[in-house]
Amino acid sequence: MRKYNRYMYIVFVPAFLFLFLYGGAYLTSNYGSYEELKEHEEQNEDYEINYSQRDSDITVIAIHGGGIEPGTSEVAKGLANRMDLSYYLFEGIKPTGNMILHIESIRFDEPIGRNMAQESASALSIHGYQGEEPMIFLGGRNEVYREAIREALLDKGFAVEDAPSHISGMSEENIVNDTRLGEGVQLELTAGLRDSLFVNGDRREDTTDVYAELMESLEEGTEHYMEML
Repeated sequence: MRKYNRYMYIVFVPAFLFLFLYGGAYLTSNYGSYEELKEHEEQNEDYEINYSQRDSDITVIAIHGGGIEPGTSEVAKGLANRMDLSYYLFEGIKPTGNMILHIESIRFDEPIGRNMAQESASALSIHGYQGEEPMIFLGGRNEVYREAIREALLDKGFAVEDAPSHISGMSEENIVNDTRLGEGVQLELTAGLRDSLFVNGDRREDTTDVYAELMESLEEGTEHYMEML
C-alpha cells in the first residue's frame, strides 16, 4: 500500500505543478459559437456589436475587432465609411484578455453579422495576424475581387502574399463566403502592418500615411470589382 501511495505521489505532484504553472494557457479555450460566448460574456461590457446596413453589394466585416485583433475595426469601418458600404464589427472591449472572444470564422454565428453577409453579393473580412514584418495575406473564395485588391495593394507598394492554408479563408462555412455569390475576400494584416497604420502604433492616436494608402488601395480594388457586378 505504501508503494502504491508513493507512486501516486510521484505522478500527482508533477501533474499538479504543471496545471498550476501553465494551466491558464491550456485550460482556457475560445468559444465555439456566439451562443456559447453570450452565456459567459456581457454585451456592452465585454464586447460590442457595431454595424450599419447600407444596402450595398459589399459588406465589410471585422469579426475580431476592438481588442481581439487590434486595428481591424478601424480598417473595416474606415473603408466602409469612405465608400458608403455596409459594415459589421464584433469588438472586444475588455481591459485585458480579449482573445477569449475570438470565434473562428467558420463558427462565427452571431445573427446580425451572418445575416448581413448573407444579404450581400460578396464580403470583405479584415483580420489581424502575427508577425513584425508589414505584410498582407490574401485569401477568400472570390478570386476576381481578391485579385483586384492584390493589384491595387501592389501598386501602392504593400507586401502581399497568398494566405497560408490555415488562414486561407477558403471554407464555404467561413462567414466571408456566406454571401449570395458564395464567396468573399479575407485580408490578414500582420501586427507590424497594423502598427504602422497609427501614430506610435496606438489605435487611439491619429492614423498615418500608410493607413491612407491602405484605404486608397482597398477602395480602388473594391470599386474595380463592383464595376463588374
